[in-house]
Amino acid sequence: MKKWFFLLITVIMGLLQVSVLDYFKLFGVKPDLLLICMVLASLYFELKWALCLSIFAGILKDIFSANIFGINILLFPLWSFIIIKLSKNIPVDNNVIRTLLIFLVVILNNIFIRAIFLFLGKPISWGVSLRVASLESLYTALVVPLAFKIIKPFIYS
Repeated sequence: MKKWFFLLITVIMGLLQVSVLDYFKLFGVKPDLLLICMVLASLYFELKWALCLSIFAGILKDIFSANIFGINILLFPLWSFIIIKLSKNIPVDNNVIRTLLIFLVVILNNIFIRAIFLFLGKPISWGVSLRVASLESLYTALVVPLAFKIIKPFIYS
């Protein structure tokens, strides 16, 4: 049952990301709540559900963003699979490690998206992209403890 609640939480986080968080932008960036949901799903659910929730979060992010449709649908399950494999070797049981993990995933996700745009012939300035990626990663990492506090009851219920 907690899986279905987490699916609902993912939808709510996606709606918050495109509505309320627009008022909390810092330097034009806002935290990536759907990526936080994807990472937490990867840490707390078995592979099948984590991948399903990651694909769903990727679909929501692609629907709500101006990126090329399908980038997040491909990248989110990739990150989810890597996190699941990584979490078997490294304990990810405290907030500091989870926050660092999410920081790394957000910055790598942004770099991969910029590289895909470059490959598709839609280059974006790497200097601007890296500044935005680092600010978004930092902002998202700062939001992780609050997001985890909100999501935690649905994971452990």
